Amino acid sequence: MRALTVIVFFLLLSSPALLWAKGAPIEESYLKVEDYISAALTRKPEKPGVIWITKDIRPDIQKILRRKTFPLRFRYYRHGPRTVWILNMVGRTLPITVGLTIENDNIIDLTVLTYRESRGSEIRFPAYSNQFNNVTLTEKLRLSKPIHGISGATMSANAMKKASRLALYLHHKVLEKDAPQPK
Repeated sequence: MRALTVIVFFLLLSSPALLWAKGAPIEESYLKVEDYISAALTRKPEKPGVIWITKDIRPDIQKILRRKTFPLRFRYYRHGPRTVWILNMVGRTLPITVGLTIENDNIIDLTVLTYRESRGSEIRFPAYSNQFNNVTLTEKLRLSKPIHGISGATMSANAMKKASRLALYLHHKVLEKDAPQPK
């Protein structure tokens, strides 16, 4: 009987579910998507706009995201020259939901809305996210100023850089599409 108790104890102790639970990611929501959009647009959001990924912008998005697969469309909210983007970017293994507000080709706000990774959540703090304020996109599809990373959150920080580059690029394309064409 005693041997059986010891065996059961060791089986429970070495159970993969118990070992995995120590480093298990916890989903932390800091702000609801609807609340972020309302605050960024200073009004209740209307129906979102959609930008489809066409063959002419696909290579640039592949360059920004450094991968060949991504959604066929991205949704955004707009009020005048201001657009709001809600993007899901994978950090290490799980998506991070980030809200970006862009006006006049500048990021005016970057906020982590939901964080799902087991480490690296320090990117949600203003000390990190404020670095993105007034950043633009260069002709080479790079950010206009360097963004400092956080030790232990490298992949999450890189995901935020990609999200900001993508949002700036798509913002430019949306405004370019809606600009009056010369006759």
